[in-house]
Amino acid sequence: MHQPAAAPQFPGTTPPVSEDRRRFRALARSAPWLSTSLRVTVQVPTEFARAELGLEGEVTVLLRGREAIAISGAEEQLLYQRERFTTDRGLDYVAASASSWALPASLVAPVFSDDHLVQRRPAIQGFGDLLPLPFLESLLDPFELAGEEPASLELAFDHPTFIHELRDSRDDQGREVVQAVLSAGHSYRPTVPESPLVPPGTRVLVVLDRRTGVLIQRTVLSGGAHPDFRARILARNEYYIDSLFTAPVPTLVDVRKPRPWTLRAERGTQRKAQS
Repeated sequence: MHQPAAAPQFPGTTPPVSEDRRRFRALARSAPWLSTSLRVTVQVPTEFARAELGLEGEVTVLLRGREAIAISGAEEQLLYQRERFTTDRGLDYVAASASSWALPASLVAPVFSDDHLVQRRPAIQGFGDLLPLPFLESLLDPFELAGEEPASLELAFDHPTFIHELRDSRDDQGREVVQAVLSAGHSYRPTVPESPLVPPGTRVLVVLDRRTGVLIQRTVLSGGAHPDFRARILARNEYYIDSLFTAPVPTLVDVRKPRPWTLRAERGTQRKAQS
């Protein structure tokens, strides 16, 4: 497919070779297998904010696998909690959908490449309704940039996205990242249709964190106005206890408030009063 010429985003760099493109796509598929937990800050675009929950501006996200999440605001106040490790799974659980049978990434083995990135990934347990902001799913697992497996040489269409430029770099924290300029191909299918990482007809700059596979930046360079996505990795593979993701259940009486006492008359007294 012919792509219109555009000024290079990374002047002085050579066009990406097939091995560089393969490595980038493998990294985009690998996020679920590169960390067991994440602590990240995310700048919520105005278009996707949920003011009723306080989910706007910059928030800090604690994520443990795909089973628990806690989000706090700028003042470290807790805004949102949700977990699935205590979910009651009754008789209708397995019949709910095909995804009911999908396993978490830790229990399935993808096909790894020689550099320990995912070449082909199986169907795994999705986030479901765990995330209060759907666009987070694309940031935390940006496999839509590469698809679940390499494109077949026997098919007419290429990979989901065209990689125009690639560059290894470091972010402002010194973390290793991969920057790429992409446009959507015929087989591109966004994970969240309402917020595709590569909107049709655009060229975008995406930045993937090399150690986690998480997308930490998406900027549309040309082709229309779309919100920027920005995140920052604070930590990975930290240990988080269950209580961080569950609402506390009160077990003590608040003695600061008087307890009401209901006085009932004895039965004999009631009969005398009635007579």
